[in-house]
Amino acid sequence: MKAGGPVVRSSRCSRFRHRTATMATILLIDEDHRYRRLLGDQLTRFGHLVTEIALHESGRTLSDLTCHTHRRPDVVIVDPVVPAVDGLLLMRLLCVASRRPVLAHSIRGIDDDVVRMLRAGADGFLPKPCPPTVVDACVGALLRRVPPAPPPAPSEVGALRIDVAGRSVTVDGRPVALTRTEFELLAYLAEHPGRVVPRSQLRTRIRAEGLPSAASLDALLCRLRRKLGECSTGTKYLHTARGRGVSLRPVPAREQITQTSGSDAAR
Repeated sequence: MKAGGPVVRSSRCSRFRHRTATMATILLIDEDHRYRRLLGDQLTRFGHLVTEIALHESGRTLSDLTCHTHRRPDVVIVDPVVPAVDGLLLMRLLCVASRRPVLAHSIRGIDDDVVRMLRAGADGFLPKPCPPTVVDACVGALLRRVPPAPPPAPSEVGALRIDVAGRSVTVDGRPVALTRTEFELLAYLAEHPGRVVPRSQLRTRIRAEGLPSAASLDALLCRLRRKLGECSTGTKYLHTARGRGVSLRPVPAREQITQTSGSDAAR
């Protein structure tokens, strides 16, 4: 089975907002692609930011959740019942790693299965299929009992510092003025430091901010590079992997020397 990576969905349109008072960041883990996409779309229309992944792809997500610079979801929704996969163990790990409410959402079998899910750490259970309005209401109920997820710690990539809580970016201590969309894209890359993030994921993120096309992503990256001081001195932070995506990482000292030498020679 080909790994497709996480899919991020978001709606900023208020006419889709439902009864949940606050937009939640939801991590939706389900091996059923069709059901996952349908539920993700519905929750997005209710105003939530939804990241969808298949259960078999969740290993990297578990690793990300333990990173102090990674944004944790407000709520995790997971179907742990998958043949040949220890879904209950995965759910236990999700509870520990995310430290957030976990909602088990699965086809109801015998009562013992539900008991095992709850004893494995789930904060609630919803049977499949379930109206999206009920899922949305359960998310709201869980969030009324717990505070929102804390913001991640500031990320430092060389001289670049990204503070999600303060919504600020500095380079060598100097503030960099970014638009909301530029900041969100940079913050998303900072959640995966050193890792190549596929362009499809980045396009999904900027579509959530109202920029629909691949050309918009290219223009956005160009503006970011210019504001981070990359145009005249070469690549410092945003590295393009042709045919794969973009990564946020510092340039090794040896490469910096090479770029500086090439810039001096050009003069």
